Formats: sequence, C-alpha cells, structure tokens
Amino acid sequence: MAKVSFRNVWKKYGNVSAVKELNIECPDGSFLSILGPSGCGKSSTMRMVAGLEHITSGEILFDENPINTLPPKDRDVAMVFENYALYPHKSVFENMANPLKLRGQDASVIKERVTSAARLLEISHLLERRPQELSGGQKQRVAIGRAIVREPNLFLFDEPIAHLDAKLRAHMRGEIKHLQRTLGTTMIYVTHDQLEAMSMADTIAVMHDGELQQLGSPREVYNKPVNAWVAGFVGEPAMNFMDAKIEDRAGRTHFVHPNFAIAVNDEQQRIIASGARQDALRVGVRPDALSISMTKPPVDHITGKIFVTELLGGDMIIDVDLDDCRVRVKTSTEFEGVEGQTCYMTVNTNKWHAFSKENGKAFF
Repeated sequence: MAKVSFRNVWKKYGNVSAVKELNIECPDGSFLSILGPSGCGKSSTMRMVAGLEHITSGEILFDENPINTLPPKDRDVAMVFENYALYPHKSVFENMANPLKLRGQDASVIKERVTSAARLLEISHLLERRPQELSGGQKQRVAIGRAIVREPNLFLFDEPIAHLDAKLRAHMRGEIKHLQRTLGTTMIYVTHDQLEAMSMADTIAVMHDGELQQLGSPREVYNKPVNAWVAGFVGEPAMNFMDAKIEDRAGRTHFVHPNFAIAVNDEQQRIIASGARQDALRVGVRPDALSISMTKPPVDHITGKIFVTELLGGDMIIDVDLDDCRVRVKTSTEFEGVEGQTCYMTVNTNKWHAFSKENGKAFF
C-alpha cells in the first residue's frame, strides 16, 4: 500500500496544458476519485501515475519516494480499464493468473491467489469459462480479479463501469467500495459520473480544464462547493442558479430578483458585507432546498409558473419558469399542480449559496 502525492504536476501536449499545477495528497489505504468531464485531465493524471505518460514538470511520489523516472513495471500499480482487455482464448482462471505467470510465480502461489480473489469477487464458479461465456458484469469482475492477484501498492480504475447498464452500475459501485475496504489498498478511481464519485470515494478531486477545482470529502464538495462550476457539476438534479442584486431592507440584507426578495441569515449577511458587489451575485439553490406550494406562504418566497412536472419514482421534479430563468424543485409525488399554474417556492436559506458573478467564487 502507498501514500500517493502529486506536487506541482504539469502535463503538456505541445502548447496544450492537459494538467496544470496539480497538488493532491492521497493517504495510504484511502479511496480517491478524480472527477470531471471529458477533456478535464483526469485520464492524463492517471496515466502519469501508471507511467504511461511522462510528466512535463513536477513530481509524483509513492510514500515520499519520487516515481517519475521509474518504468511502469517497477511502480507496483495495477490498472482496471473500461475495456476489460481479457484474452478471449483463455479461461477466467488463466486470465486472472496471467500477470503472476509473467512474474514467474510458482504454480501453488498462482492457484492460491486466483482462487482467493475469485472467492472475494464471487466468481469461483466461473473459473473454467471463457470471456465470451460471461456477462458484462462478470467480465468486469474478472478484470478486477486480474488486478487483485498482483497484490499491488496502488489500484488505478479508469471508468471501469461506465458502459454497464444502470442497475449493474449501481451494484458494482457497492462491490468496488466494499472491495477497497476489504483489501485496504490505496485506490484512485477516475470517472465523469458524479454519482460514482459521491457514493464511493473518501476524497474527491474535482477537475475542470486541467485544473484542480476542489479537493474534499463527498459531503464537503456537495455542501460547500468552492465555486459555481463545482456547484453546478456535482449534484443530481443540478443546482439552480439565479442572478440577483443585494439590497438593504429594514436593516436586513436581501437577495432581490424580479420574482423574489429574500433575507439572508446573520452569518450570510456578515460574509456578504465583507466583499460582494451589489450587482454581481449569483444565487445557487439545490432542488431539495426548495419547497413548492400552490398557495402563497406568509414568509419570503419565489413566485413562478409551472413549466412541466416529471415523476421520478418516489419523487416529483417540477420545472418552474421565472422571469429570466427556469428552476427545478424536488417534491413529493402528492404534488397536484399542473402546467401553467402560478406556484410559490420557499427556500431553506441555511442551504442556499452565493457566488461571484464575475469569477464564480463562492461566498457561502
């Protein structure tokens, strides 16, 4: 097992910077997810760890030992890809045993490790089958088992379940998280799916345009995004954004929009007073921080018109038109409003956010 450190790491392809001044600490035995959209630099980061890409500048360290100059075979890293990369002419046992045979391990050691990994992954009954006889989920377990038998210091997972169907993805998320806890091996998991990162990782590194946007626990990234980009990328349904002005009314700071004027709490008022421009603010509210009613409430509220309703299992998602934008509200399936009706929304002001309209930086 290894602690992995990225220190001022850059990766350039000609004049294009794929990774820019990356600094991350991944403690020994932890589960780090690198999250971001296509082209953000997450796969380049993983390939630099594995030794498949050269680092332009900076250092990557395993337990404080630089590994930049080590060839891939000497880094003791096991990788699992979205593509299973199984040998079609070999059995499951032979596919899993292959890295050990290449190392010249004794047959008894190979058998012990393969059977142990197969038992852990619940594929012992498949050892004599060939890949064409397996389902997608079974093939992925074999690919993971091939990595496990090596007993590496570090696992690298590159979007390993992206192509599976929704039900199987949900199952494999739990399986991979349980596997990492059982083995206690450091794992770096690359994905564009924020649900995977949020549900599995101890720490999430959110990347965008080659830059690290935020590093923190899933709870921190979700509840305290450092900027509007992270806030909009993490969370499903996505956060709502509304442009607002700041006004003082009866000694209390309000966020004012054509459809609402809502007072902030004391702590938020102190933060806003310390530096927010009066005309350069974006209010961010997650759909589950809004409540919707067809009758006007006695407290500060947002007035809008129902655009469409979407039934999603045990929840109802309501799209509401405001004068200059559209917001989404998560509510119960008992909601009876219909398209075109005027509705009223109240905000849990302890859970809303304010961002600079200029640079997207979060005030709270």
